[in-house]
Amino acid sequence: MAPVFSFVLVTASLVCAMAAPSTRNLEGAAVSTSYTGLGKIYNDYAIRGACPDMNYSAHDAFATVNAAQFGSVKDGTSACGKYVKVNHADTPSKHYIYKIVDYCKHCNNGELGLSEPAIRELTNSSHARIDWEIINHKDTSENSELVKAFSYNKKSKSTKKSVSKKSSHSHYRWRYRGRGTWFSDTFGSCGERFSQNDMIVALNEAQMGKMWGPRSKCGAKIRVTARGSSKSIVVRVVDTCPHRFCSYGQLDLSQAAFKHFAHKDKGILDLRWKFI
Repeated sequence: MAPVFSFVLVTASLVCAMAAPSTRNLEGAAVSTSYTGLGKIYNDYAIRGACPDMNYSAHDAFATVNAAQFGSVKDGTSACGKYVKVNHADTPSKHYIYKIVDYCKHCNNGELGLSEPAIRELTNSSHARIDWEIINHKDTSENSELVKAFSYNKKSKSTKKSVSKKSSHSHYRWRYRGRGTWFSDTFGSCGERFSQNDMIVALNEAQMGKMWGPRSKCGAKIRVTARGSSKSIVVRVVDTCPHRFCSYGQLDLSQAAFKHFAHKDKGILDLRWKFI
């Protein structure tokens, strides 16, 4: 009976080793190893997460890794500051790159938590089947759809852009995507009266910021285009679209702004936009 008992012990040891690969081995093989799992919307926004000196907000495009594959900050094996290359499982030829800023406490092994701006590049749903791998920043390709987290607001303020009126809008790096509709009000939450002939917009509540506070987007300018359109327009934020009507990334355009892309009867547009 002794040989049989030894065989069972050896077999059990091998099964355990296969079921729970070490984080250190994962980190070393991550550049050449791909994983398949769910990408989920990450809602546990914090001023500071598990990664030291790495702040983020709901406006940033970023990734978080499940705890089993995140590693340890204490012994230096964490995924903090690394990048993940992600593609929808149904479209392997188009990938996006996001910086890892935290671990995802509600993700299982093989899953990623993605901020809403990040997951909207992949799907309009709250989750998607994805393929992903951890890569070094130097391995990012110019051909990838690179979405840079954290610094777009600061860079946009310090970067001067001159655009010819005759040029196409295709060179713009659109930051957000969402449904666009039109509205009929003439007085908004920013305390300003306006006309529906003005180039204005009501911004979704999630991105509007605290009214009258330092992060309020009242008066901010947005460049926007619609799917299938060859032109873009600039609109100014004068109102808030309540959460029950507009989700993150969605806009309510004035009737004049909406008509630049379609007749009002169309009702809904698929928009790409960015703050300028």
